[in-house]
Amino acid sequence: MAIYRSRWLPLLLLLLACQAARAADELTLAIEPFLSARALVGAFQPFCNHLSNRAERKVIPITAPNYDQYAQRLLNQEFDIAIIGPHTALLAAQRANYLPLLKGEGFLKALLIVDKNSAYQKPADLKAQTIALPDHLTMTSMLGTEFFRPADAAPIDVHFRYNDFHNTAALMMLRGEAAAAVVADSALLPMSMEIRENIRIIAESKQVPQMVILIHSRIPVKLRSKLLDAMHDYIKITAPQKNFLARVGFSAAKPLTDQDNRQLAPYVEELKRRLGP
Repeated sequence: MAIYRSRWLPLLLLLLACQAARAADELTLAIEPFLSARALVGAFQPFCNHLSNRAERKVIPITAPNYDQYAQRLLNQEFDIAIIGPHTALLAAQRANYLPLLKGEGFLKALLIVDKNSAYQKPADLKAQTIALPDHLTMTSMLGTEFFRPADAAPIDVHFRYNDFHNTAALMMLRGEAAAAVVADSALLPMSMEIRENIRIIAESKQVPQMVILIHSRIPVKLRSKLLDAMHDYIKITAPQKNFLARVGFSAAKPLTDQDNRQLAPYVEELKRRLGP
């Protein structure tokens, strides 16, 4: 038996080394979990294929079961590339050696939605009601709470119920388990027709910078440049109806500005508070 093991051990070690080398040659692109994992990975696979072909490195789309786990893994520097909300992107740049590559075109807004047949017309009509929101760490949830904390009036007493995803918050409302829901404008577009045809928007938040694409500083500069060029090309050449990146705001892409950073600073501090020590 010892002879048998000694013959096969070098081959086993070689196979393990080859697997490790293949894994090391792959890059992960982690998408913020604003929809289910299956939906996100399928939607972003064409983008990853394009990056793989241009950068000559396999790019694997991944996500996490919820925003909390995603944020922790991001701050633990587990992802090579990430598509994430702007406040979390800035925190990752501060704490975890990520570099902001691009932000989406336009702005991100939170939408307060209700069943289209309901009587609600404004946030004040929802006093004492339950409001469904996505994960408490998301920029959308932070903006959503501001609907009920107006600067020029008394707070509106409501009950918040957090969900893992934007679409589950919307479905919670449509099932009658909440009077209203808060979702991001960029997350509403790719939702099912069942949701979009049965909701009504009664309020919109202020605008903040769009989602951000990060890359970790461990990625070599030459490879970073290839990936950035490939991202720009994908945004330009892919038809919008087939381009999920465009559907969440990346129909064009620009770097974050100092003004963006100043606007996001309070939300970065609130994110730190919610994450805890």
